[in-house]
Amino acid sequence: MKGKKPTRETNATLLRQAMIRRLPRRIAARGELRIAAVPSLLDHYQQMLLTIFGSVGRVFNEPEKAHLRGVLETWLKKGWEQSPYSRLTVFFETDRPPKTTLSYRVVLDVVTIGDEYEHWVKTRTPPLFGAHPDCKVMDLARSLGEPSTVRVLDVGAGTGRNTLPLAKAGFRTDAVEIAPALAKVLREDVEKAGVEVRVFEGDVLDPALGVPKEHYDVVFLAEVVASHFRDAAHLHRLFASVAEMLRPGGILLFSAFTTLDGYKPDAVARELAQVFWCPIFTRADFDHAATNTPLEKVREESTLEYERERLPKEHWPPTGWFEQWSTGGDLFDLPMGRAPMELRWFEYRKKKA
Repeated sequence: MKGKKPTRETNATLLRQAMIRRLPRRIAARGELRIAAVPSLLDHYQQMLLTIFGSVGRVFNEPEKAHLRGVLETWLKKGWEQSPYSRLTVFFETDRPPKTTLSYRVVLDVVTIGDEYEHWVKTRTPPLFGAHPDCKVMDLARSLGEPSTVRVLDVGAGTGRNTLPLAKAGFRTDAVEIAPALAKVLREDVEKAGVEVRVFEGDVLDPALGVPKEHYDVVFLAEVVASHFRDAAHLHRLFASVAEMLRPGGILLFSAFTTLDGYKPDAVARELAQVFWCPIFTRADFDHAATNTPLEKVREESTLEYERERLPKEHWPPTGWFEQWSTGGDLFDLPMGRAPMELRWFEYRKKKA
């Protein structure tokens, strides 16, 4: 008995859908997607790529999805371990018809702090970090005595926003700068100003840098922990290193972002905060950083409020981006003052023997 002939489809909607399903045979696409190497966004990135690929008719099956995930996971981890500024570029292209598949590859671009600031120097109009020193830095230095007797180390000095005013005021000032492009500008400006400042180029955590031990009355990091320190372990290394540089009774001063009561940042927040140059720390992180060091906390206060109250009104804000950044607005797309983090000054003193 012969089989029954199939019924011919005449429904216009179903026929249209059937034709659309054939379109991938005549669709060609090529592109690239550049993403921050943030491991905690693996799910988000995988779904983003699957959506992009699916939009041109390349729908992945489960094994293909698993392979894509594995590739992304590997490269995200590699990039993140080397720098929070690393990027991945996903290059993709549809295969030649009649295939309806898609090929892709992932390339890692490791971007360092030095690379970022070299770009700043080439593309931004000076002053890069504002034209005025931090009021907190100047006030603290003045409180320690006659300038000629106070030894100061500016870590992450940039182009000298704090270094030069301190040196001009008579403080015995040294500076550390990790980014070669910024260190070059700093040396040039020190020479132009005719002041004596030793500039150490490199990482303050590197023992070979040559920064003297038990030498300084104050070591400060203005907007450095707040921009580039990655986690509590990184901060602990800073505390241990600075403790060796300070004289007994000397002070470590730094600005950093801390969480507000009731907020516990997850992995996504902690990692993205580094990408957006505003790493988040909890008070438990600060306690951990000070563990087994001779540094004890003296005080903390809002950086925004301290500087706004003391900087002349005609010079406020110090930069166009300072208010949004210092209130967490670079990480959280929320109205001003709604983000669960803020920039604060932290002051620690080295115990006397």
